[in-house]
Amino acid sequence: MDVDNDPLDQNLLRQFNCLCTTDKENLVKGLRELIGDQLTESAAVFFLEMNDWNMHRAVGTYFDVNSENALPSMSLVRDENSENVLQLPPNLRFTKCWEVKNNGRNPWPPGCTLQFNGGDFMSLYTSLPTTTLEPGGTMTLSTDFVTPTKPGSYQSKWRMMLPTGTYFGDTIWTLVQVEDNDSFQNELSRQLVESINLGSPTQNPHNTPNPFSTTQQNQLTDQESDQTQTTMDSDVL
Repeated sequence: MDVDNDPLDQNLLRQFNCLCTTDKENLVKGLRELIGDQLTESAAVFFLEMNDWNMHRAVGTYFDVNSENALPSMSLVRDENSENVLQLPPNLRFTKCWEVKNNGRNPWPPGCTLQFNGGDFMSLYTSLPTTTLEPGGTMTLSTDFVTPTKPGSYQSKWRMMLPTGTYFGDTIWTLVQVEDNDSFQNELSRQLVESINLGSPTQNPHNTPNPFSTTQQNQLTDQESDQTQTTMDSDVL
């Protein structure tokens, strides 16, 4: 990128030209002041290391990577509970998995992460590292969550992030309804009773005997024998 031809204001260029220090901490601080608060400290180090700690080239690389046409893309393909709120007890550890796709024209560069981006923090990690992903490719990302201790509704927001700190792609949500232990146990008991009733044999409300059972057939045979004996006695008389 040719910074001289980029529409950066002259004030920024003057600040840029004054940064002649070789101290790395000052270089990181200076790069963040030039770019803005959206550039994290780790991202500033990333760009400076990529360019051998040359401030001029680091600024150019940043604007090249973050130009509109250079940003990668991500779509959420599958979320096992994307449309439902998870109803769970407090202090429960569970795993969430998402299948994501690179639905853009550019590959994901090395160093992309799935980053916690807001809402209620319930995961064991703030970010998940990913690998490079070519256009059209998919990958599955997963992380462990722990439900909060207090009952209530919670939501956790996640975004894909470039090494520069720029977000891209669909927003991923995890929605959780934490129930108190008594309510959760009562709900489990109700579901268990329903499942047992569904598996129970149908009861005959009139207690009608089964004519095909062995006991019923024996009773019918005895009745027929009694009737035959009565008929024979009548004929003799």
